[in-house]
Parts: sequence; C-alpha cells; structure tokens
Amino acid sequence: MSYLLSYLTKSTWAMTEEALRSLLAVVQNRKKEGALEKYAGEPIKRARKAHNRGGIGVIPVRDSLFMRANLMTEHCGATSYETLMRDFHSLLSDESIHAILFDIDSPGGEAGGCSELADAIFSARGQKPILAYISDYGASAAYWIASACDRIYASDSAIVGSIGTQIVAFSGDMEGEIRIVASQSPNKNRDPGTPEGAEALQERADALAEIFIGKVAQYRGISRDSVLKNYGQGAVFVGEKARRQGLVDGISTLEKVMETLGEKTVTSSEEITAAYIAEKHPEIAQHFKEIGAASVLEKVDAEQKRVASIRESAKGLVSEEFCKGLVEGGLPAHEAMAAIIREAQKNPMKPGPDSRQAEDSQLSGLNALPIESARGEGPQSLDERLKATFAMLQKTGTIRLREIT
Repeated sequence: MSYLLSYLTKSTWAMTEEALRSLLAVVQNRKKEGALEKYAGEPIKRARKAHNRGGIGVIPVRDSLFMRANLMTEHCGATSYETLMRDFHSLLSDESIHAILFDIDSPGGEAGGCSELADAIFSARGQKPILAYISDYGASAAYWIASACDRIYASDSAIVGSIGTQIVAFSGDMEGEIRIVASQSPNKNRDPGTPEGAEALQERADALAEIFIGKVAQYRGISRDSVLKNYGQGAVFVGEKARRQGLVDGISTLEKVMETLGEKTVTSSEEITAAYIAEKHPEIAQHFKEIGAASVLEKVDAEQKRVASIRESAKGLVSEEFCKGLVEGGLPAHEAMAAIIREAQKNPMKPGPDSRQAEDSQLSGLNALPIESARGEGPQSLDERLKATFAMLQKTGTIRLREIT
C-alpha cells in the first residue's frame, strides 16, 4: 500500500464523495486559481498565502484540505488548516487590513483541525469584518470554515453544502495485506468488512458529524433541527437554491463582495469621514453596523474631530504649513496644541492686513459716537462707554495702562 493510500485510510474526511474518490488525481494537477479577480493583491508580511487588496486581506482556500502542510499542500495545490490559521491571525493583527475575506474553492478535506480553525474565526467576529466567498465549491469542511464567518456569499454556479462526515476504509481481505492485532486490544483497527468493524466506524462518523452540525448551527445562529431540515443532510445545492435554503447570505461575484467590504484607493485630497461613507457607500456603512464593526466609523469621526481641533487651535497663531504638518503627523490634539504654543512663542505671527483693518474699524466706531447721544446719557452709561474704549485701546496696543496705588 502506498504512502498516500495509507494516509487516506487512516484519516477521517469531511469531503464530498466525488472529491474523495478523485483525491489521488490532485498529485498530477496544479490547483485552480479560484474566483476571477480584476488584479492580484500585494503580499502581506508574515502571511504565507494571503494577500492585500486595498486594505482587504484575502485568504485563498483551495482544493483538498489537510490539517498540516505536507506533500499535497506544498506541491499539489491543496491547503492546510495550519497555514490558514497563521494567515488569519496575521491579518487580524495587521493594522493595514480593515477586513478579511476567505476566497473558497474547495470540496472539503480532513476533519482534524477544521473545527479548531472555524472556532478561531467565529471567536474573532467583531474585530474586523470577516466574509467568505464561494466561487465554485464550498462543500463539507470548506463550508464548515465558511459558516464561521460573519456572512457567506457565493457565485450563481457555486456548489454548496455536503454537511457531514465519512470514513474510507479497506477490508482486511485486501490482497497482499497482513494485519496482526494484539490480543489485549481486540477493538483496535476493527476490520470494516465485519459487522463489528462497520459499526465502530459508523459510530465515529456519526460523532464527528454531530459536532459539524452543532457548530454550523452555532455559527449561523440557527437551531440544530434547522440545519438538519434545511441544509440538505449531506446533499449539495447550487447557487440560488443554496441561498433559499439558508446556507449562504447572497449571490454575488468576488469583485462585488470586495466593493461591499470597502476596497478603495483614496487620493490625498479626499477626506473620508463617517458622513462620506454613509452618503457615498450606504451599503458599506450598513454592513459594518450589522456585523459589529461600527467602531470603524467611530474612528473616522474621532479623526475628523482631531483635525478640526488642531486647525481651530492653530488659527492666527502658526502658519498653515506648520498646522498641516501637525495634522498629517497624526499627533493627538492635546500634543498638537502644546506644539502650537511653543511655535507661537518662538515665531510669533505678525497681524495681517485683515486683522489690522478689523481693529481700525472697531476704533473708528468708538470715535464716531454722536455728541448728542453722549450728552443725553447718564453718568453710569457714559462710564461704561469709557471703559470699553480704554479696553479696546489697551487691547490694540495703542496705550498701556498701569494701576496707581
């Protein structure tokens, strides 16, 4: 028995039967490229297969799935949960990534490790928007992963479902195989060709399937009975029917999903605020709210307030160039204000023509008081006018007053 056949017979799989039967063919074929993209993303530091498209971290989930990297994942286009887990956590901690997309085209794979990865995805909800897109196949273990995301989208021709597990085993009657089991361990490696062996394998498959069904119900926010009733009991659905049955949240294309997540190249002259997003891209604003990512808009609001506070504090005290440097430098408002005071003391700005003209106008208004009006006013009112006049003269530097004691 070859190494690959031995590996297949010793593992439990969450995979469609067609894919399981043709698994050996993966060795001779390179992986598919998955969903059609307008352009390739940029590499991401510390990520192995994920890439960055306009602030969206895209994680490809391709072909057969294995727990750890091996010959299949390294040279034949398959994917390991180990790599997916590491890439996912790299994207979570990367500040340049504001959303994560699992780009799925896989018939499923090994059960071991899948639940652990899906739980990690589910636990990270709310930190960043996490979506799954199924371009062709999103079956069995691949759907297990997708169900843990905030939302699932699929192409109109995607094949979705196959919820359950199966075990491939070979009878001890296989030609050329001799098996000896210790007499103290009669239940070890039961021959699936016997009723006892078949029953043991059935029990194992049922236990794993129960975990699968329970997790899908938890992730999708529905009951176990709803999964059993509507999710096909191991069957697969195509496109729109998968949406009607509740397995996916919408039918779309990869590029439209990228737009939903907010892929955008922003020029330096544009000011992106919460109000801008709500007006220009209401579907993005609504999506952020629905999946608990409203904090993104709050951060945009906070940035807008920071910039406004700095500009207000700098008005008339420092140059526009100095103020722009504080804004673009990302300084908190209180630190920027301290820098403004230091700069104003070091390089005080001279009053401009407009400022002098305003002061002259105010003085002219005081000097032009009608004599008749002044004569007709009582002592208290006149005293108030004199005080106002002296205050204005003192403020403009025309006179300097000192107290006489």
